[in-house]
Amino acid sequence: MNKIGMLYPKYWVFAVLFFFGISSVLAQKNLSFSATASSSSSQENHAEKLSIDGDLQTHWSSSAEDENAWLVLRFPGATEVIKVEINFAQSAVPNETIYLQYLLNGEWKTFHKVENNKAEKIEIELKKPQLIDRVRLAAKDEKVMEISEIFLLGQQYSDESGLENKPILVNQSGYNLYRSKRFTAPGISDNTPFSIVNVKTAQVQFSGKVSAEKGDFSDFNPLTEEEFLVQIKDLQSFPFRIAPNWIERVTYRNMVDFMLGARHYVGTVDDIRRISFAWRDGDFFNWAMQSLVAMYLSNPEAYERMEKKGRYVSNEAFPENYKGLWGQLEPYAEDTPDIVQLMHWDADVKISQQLDHEMQKAELAHFLYAWPYLKQWLPQQNFDLVYQYVKDNWEKETVSEHSLSQYNLSKEHDLLSLKTQLGTTKGEMPPGFSVIPNLMLYEVAKLEDEPDAEKYFEAAYQQMNWMVQNLDWADPMTTKGQRMSEHMTMRAFAYFQEQFPDRAPKGIPEKVKEWAKMMLERSDNLWDFRKYSADEWTPPGWNETGNILGFPAAVFAANGILEDKALIKDLEMLAWSHFENAFGRNPTGRQFSYKGPEEIEGVDLGWYSRHRGGIGLLDDVRFVFDGSPKSFHYPNFPEAGDLGWTEGWVQFNTAFNLSMAYMANYYTDIALEKTGNGKYMVVLTAPLNFDYEKVEKASLKISNDAGDSIIVELQEDQRLGPNLIGTIVLTGDGILFENKKLPFGKDDTLSLSYGHGFFQRKLVLSSSDFK
Repeated sequence: MNKIGMLYPKYWVFAVLFFFGISSVLAQKNLSFSATASSSSSQENHAEKLSIDGDLQTHWSSSAEDENAWLVLRFPGATEVIKVEINFAQSAVPNETIYLQYLLNGEWKTFHKVENNKAEKIEIELKKPQLIDRVRLAAKDEKVMEISEIFLLGQQYSDESGLENKPILVNQSGYNLYRSKRFTAPGISDNTPFSIVNVKTAQVQFSGKVSAEKGDFSDFNPLTEEEFLVQIKDLQSFPFRIAPNWIERVTYRNMVDFMLGARHYVGTVDDIRRISFAWRDGDFFNWAMQSLVAMYLSNPEAYERMEKKGRYVSNEAFPENYKGLWGQLEPYAEDTPDIVQLMHWDADVKISQQLDHEMQKAELAHFLYAWPYLKQWLPQQNFDLVYQYVKDNWEKETVSEHSLSQYNLSKEHDLLSLKTQLGTTKGEMPPGFSVIPNLMLYEVAKLEDEPDAEKYFEAAYQQMNWMVQNLDWADPMTTKGQRMSEHMTMRAFAYFQEQFPDRAPKGIPEKVKEWAKMMLERSDNLWDFRKYSADEWTPPGWNETGNILGFPAAVFAANGILEDKALIKDLEMLAWSHFENAFGRNPTGRQFSYKGPEEIEGVDLGWYSRHRGGIGLLDDVRFVFDGSPKSFHYPNFPEAGDLGWTEGWVQFNTAFNLSMAYMANYYTDIALEKTGNGKYMVVLTAPLNFDYEKVEKASLKISNDAGDSIIVELQEDQRLGPNLIGTIVLTGDGILFENKKLPFGKDDTLSLSYGHGFFQRKLVLSSSDFK
């Protein structure tokens, strides 16, 4: 056995030698033949594919004008390379400098460099196997690159840890009652019967047939807490539950706990970390404030009733170098809900450190907008200080050095200016990030009687109009290419259209419909997974966990504008399929959190590993989303195992926070049902029934035209139901609830509402509705 075979006994060995005089590379499997080639340029009759056709008489050639030529070989899955042979064309002048590179987190990294080359053939034995799904040869010497043949020796990677999942992939934790429910069964033929089996009784309670390697059991809505599994012949899934608000039940407290633990200086660790401000490793584009505001406005009762784990931490007891990092905002009241404490923390750090990057400033608009609903816990000084800072800095073009990081792409920081630059797959500059902040500040300025309030609306209008006219959904960099920040764009479209329908730029509904169709087109696969492009499953080289977690926010935002019912239904399924992906319905069969089985009810198999240390120091933080399937896991290579970069990030969690907020608002509904004798039942559907052993309660506000209001107390109507109900009585001159009366005349209207601000759900009734 040759040297490589002795070192790597698992590697494939060919029994015969190739032809064309290339026997020096034939002892192991030539992986080049399984690859597809692309390049920076090519000359006529010298296409990229000729570099991997096995024929030394043909070659690929870059164009004469190409001063930075490169050739990429893309493999069908995870690949381990141990040896590389590069053959230049017979008539070529060999390149002197060649870089061998792999793709990591969106950047090409060099794993081997050849210098001062004069040879027509280069043989490279790597010191250790290089794990890749694509390799790039790059020449930096401004010469034409002419490659006759490139051979890469190694094997397709297999990791036994990738085989711990089940053959039928489901949301391991559980599904929401009355919502979309799907599973994936790779390799199962169409029309194969499947059954939903009660784990306790072993009885079949629902059945259907597989189609396109998927099964749909959305119509199965049992009113029980018992577990179920999917069975196809002798194959089974992990068990799961189906219950009201299941995903909310297992994540709401966890979402808040993560944000408490990930705070900089005062979270689970008190270290001072680089590129960290309010949140460890949060940088300037973490979107934390807007996620917290959206969570609270969408479902205030759920967060107000939570146990209060947070507390105000003064920096007085900290070393001198902590002074001034926070503390400019006066403390909140003692009974302040955790989620409001977190908003206060984010604003306090920004004001105390005078953070003036345009995205940091923009976040403060969300705090100011939410002020009417926060002021019961926060001192007026908080609003005054933040508002003055925002007014003083909103149009400031320059930025302080301490507010920056290496990821800054902003050319200037005036938030009234038009933003036409697209960020990279880092997610640092999503299209439309300034739209909602400007519209929010417009409303705040109007309430404050500012004479120039209109300038904020005009800036948002110009930005949105540019987006309608210029964003090309076919370009992945306008959608999935924005990584965990993609949701920012569609949310901007929805906010403008829904909050200012009479003043919004023309074309928003049509633009959103185009987006929706593109998303569905890219999701036609066995996972109902929205791909990066027709050829790429995920953004090349990225750990795209946050994109999957934030995509439902974009979907629910879009559905608020769309009118095509079939399109809305298909998109709704897509939102749920991405929640399912995060909880195990993916090629790895794993939920995205390493500690998922111990932290999330019902999760059986968490992510393979976690990143210890790092800038964020998230080891001891609860509910970290550590990793997700990479490009080489798709379409279905579970044997790839624990490959690619794994590391949690606050940006991943804030993307999930926003999806949960938009979902809460999307499904919240208010109805009125006549029960007789002047009595009417108020029905609130909202994600509030989490504890099935407890009678959950909620408050709903009823207002009249004069601005008077009463609070109606509701409680769940059944143990495993989604609704909360209460009874009001119509009298001759008003509405009566218990001993509270609200005047209501024959020409008046009543508003029944739940939620706050742009997430308020409202039912408006006239006297005729009570007849």
